[in-house]
Parts: sequence; structure tokens; C-alpha cells
Amino acid sequence: MIERNFNGLIVRHRKSAVFFGRETDLNIDGYVLPHWKDQTHVIQPNELRHQYTFSQTEFKEFVAYMEQIALEAWSNFKPKIAVSPGSDYWEYYDRDFDNNGYLTVGEYCINLDGPANQPKTDNPIVRLYKFNKRKFESFIYDLQKTLGVNC
Repeated sequence: MIERNFNGLIVRHRKSAVFFGRETDLNIDGYVLPHWKDQTHVIQPNELRHQYTFSQTEFKEFVAYMEQIALEAWSNFKPKIAVSPGSDYWEYYDRDFDNNGYLTVGEYCINLDGPANQPKTDNPIVRLYKFNKRKFESFIYDLQKTLGVNC
């Protein structure tokens, strides 16, 4: 899997998927609620929430990289406006953690709230978002719109 870091936002991609992640502090303990059947410690919610702010130049570089990896991950990739809940990247369901993640785009910033219930392990990288093709198409569309490309 190919990886690049943008102000602490770790972008990974492979064929048919793009992932956003971040490094967490391994010194912060996970937590378990008493009523849970599974007593595996999970990552604290505040470790899954982050706003990434870019300068205009950094944001243009980020968008260009997103466009590049989209073409590497999927054939026939074309940015499109979201027309259904399945194509809107704002919310996604992560099967691996049986929970939702959230993503919003602002002017030269993105806000991520990763899916909860991720086990606390020795791996400092946590998943914030996993894109499918259709959600990534609408994400790229909105990034380009922020830059004035899709007006």
C-alpha cells in the first residue's frame, strides 16, 4: 500500500480503495465499558477526531494528489456530484468496526471523525476513513469545487 502524509493526515491507497488515517499516542490507554460483551480496549474517541488545515498551496497539492491516486485506484474515475446517500462521503459505515465515520470539507480544511470501536493495539495508525469509488468521486468533486474547478 502506498502512503503519503499531509500535515499529519496519512493517505494510503491500493487498487479499489483509499484510506485516511492518523498516528495516535500509544501512551493513551484505550477504554472498555462494563456492559460490553467484548472487553477489548478500544481507541479513545478524541483520538479519532481531527481537523486538518492547509495553506492554499498545501490544499492544491493535496487535491492534486487525491486526483492522482484516484486514477491509480480505479479505472474510469470521474469526479461527480453526490446524488444519493451512497455517493455522499459525509458519512460512511465501516464494516470492520461496525461503526460510522464522518468527513466534511471546508475552505482549505477537512474534518474527520473516524469510526469508533477500533481496538487499541501496538500499531499507532488508526483509520479515519475508507473510501469506495463513488464516495471518492464526490469527495474529489467537492475538493475541486473548493478550488473553483467545478463551478
